[in-house]
Amino acid sequence: MSTTPAPRQPIHYLDYNLPDYSPPLLITWSLVTAVISLAGNTCILVGTIKHSAIKLDTISLILIENLAVSDILNTLLVVLPGMATLSTRSALFSDNLVVCHVLSKLQYIFGVFNSLAVSIMMVNKLAILLNPISSLIRSARTGHCLALGAWVCGLVPALLYLAVGGTTVMFDTRVYRCVPNWNGAPNESLWKMMDNMKSVIFILIPFIVILTTTIWMLKFLKKLDTLRPQNIPLVLSVAILHLVSFVPFLLYVVSMNILNPPPQVKYRGDKVAQLYATAVYLNYLNTMSNPVLYYFTSASFKKYVRRSLRNLWSRDQERGSVFELNTVSSEKSGKSGAVTNNT
Repeated sequence: MSTTPAPRQPIHYLDYNLPDYSPPLLITWSLVTAVISLAGNTCILVGTIKHSAIKLDTISLILIENLAVSDILNTLLVVLPGMATLSTRSALFSDNLVVCHVLSKLQYIFGVFNSLAVSIMMVNKLAILLNPISSLIRSARTGHCLALGAWVCGLVPALLYLAVGGTTVMFDTRVYRCVPNWNGAPNESLWKMMDNMKSVIFILIPFIVILTTTIWMLKFLKKLDTLRPQNIPLVLSVAILHLVSFVPFLLYVVSMNILNPPPQVKYRGDKVAQLYATAVYLNYLNTMSNPVLYYFTSASFKKYVRRSLRNLWSRDQERGSVFELNTVSSEKSGKSGAVTNNT
């Protein structure tokens, strides 16, 4: 006896028309992010693992390597799918609720991990400045445990969203990506409260920690009148850029929860849509900026990149020379063969 399969559950669409200039601008920004992130973060991983290209304490190095992995995954699983949907101006996965669910959760995993990893790195670096001997008792195992803890915490919001149910996801045309949707979910008020708690625990508190440690570190270094010890410019630049890229998102979350505008304004108001799109896409800075910051703040990493580029250029030159020699020898052999035949 055959049974009719259950109809596929549709994905809710937030109907909002982007300005004409917005998609090309966001596509260009996404493409730049993808190129710099994939190339730069791969260079970071190869440089730190095989060539010790960045001179930092063990825990900071482990966190930097994990941040590079996170940025590469974020590029492949969030940035590029978002660029594809922007290019086609449609949800490429509109018929696949599972894919939409997965994509809506991945951005939270990478975002939370990034915030926690930078927070841990700043606290660790400040502790080393205040007590240099403490760096001697921190092993690689401690660094791996801290990184693993940050990854596990990144999974918590995703698991929380999965617990709500299959209907709570929508395709948000303000940013052309799948996002969680609480409207109409069972115990909607409870889940909204838990979502706010998630924002405080995993976004606001790490933001405050990074801001506090950055100010404290700058004041401490001002007394020393130097930024040289322990590669401080590298760590500070990562923290400051992280703060800048997260400010619009915090403004959006706080304003939506405190002002609590009506749905028509919250989901279809132009100013709110612009703030939300800025918050989402400015966060791409975290994905692509670290390789650039390391290049300008770490002399050892800059030397490694330049040496790698020179070696790459030399190999291309050698291949070109070999190709030219082979071509010339082939032409000469062809001419000599023709002369022999004529003889």
